[in-house]
Amino acid sequence: MVIGYQKSSLNSITLKSDPQLLQQHFPNTHIAWKEFPAGPQLLEALSVGSVDFGSVGNTPPIFAQSGNKNLTYIAYEKSHPKSLGLLVAKESPIQSLQDLKGKRIALQRGSNAHDLLDKILQKANLTWSEIEPIWLAPADARAAFDKKTVDAWLIWEPFQSVALQNGHARVLTDAAPFEQGYSFIIANPDFLKLYPQAARQFIAASNAAAQWVVDHHDQAVKLYSQAIGVSPNIADIVLQKRYQPSLLATLTPNVVAAQQSIADRFSAEKLIPQSIEVAKFVYTVQP
Repeated sequence: MVIGYQKSSLNSITLKSDPQLLQQHFPNTHIAWKEFPAGPQLLEALSVGSVDFGSVGNTPPIFAQSGNKNLTYIAYEKSHPKSLGLLVAKESPIQSLQDLKGKRIALQRGSNAHDLLDKILQKANLTWSEIEPIWLAPADARAAFDKKTVDAWLIWEPFQSVALQNGHARVLTDAAPFEQGYSFIIANPDFLKLYPQAARQFIAASNAAAQWVVDHHDQAVKLYSQAIGVSPNIADIVLQKRYQPSLLATLTPNVVAAQQSIADRFSAEKLIPQSIEVAKFVYTVQP
């Protein structure tokens, strides 16, 4: 079994760092891990069968589904609104959302940042043609932001806290003014056909990791700090921007409707190549 993860996927990093948590639910199973810079890259690998499970934000599966990728939703997790934000330089003249007009904004195409920027533009009464999106993966976006070749950067944790703690950035807005966001566990449908119980097992293992993070806060800070190469102080800040515990659950009609709303909005704005029906890609997890 191959699991894809990102630096933002604390539950996955916890499972990777403590194999016993995962082996309890997947005995006698060989498990490999692959790190990805963002959700779109992870889902590309999952679609072709190189990854069996992966955690991504709300927008990557919509872009992947509209591109006829092979995937299925198995669970969701509430995203903390403080864990995603639009950063500007501390001394930037940008003070309001309307000030984004004409500005260069770095973000990962097809990520949850893509959705948040769309909401920000709507709130500011701006259109995509009135800004200049600069499509960059997180590491490249950080370099562009540091060099001031972009005016703003839409990014998630832990990249956000690193920039803020370095003292040269501030948050123009986070996701708090908008509706609840979600992240998702996505699986390869072909893998689930072979191992239908694996979805339930993976959810149970992830929730055990989420509870461990809450029960062993200091150890979790140390683990996360070492795993992603940030200071314990930043790791602690990132952990605090999580629900306690941050648990997975199988998809509800309300969560599916929230995803469909994003998909319909993106289709209407021609941000995706075709309209999609999210419900068709939701897997019924066996009890």
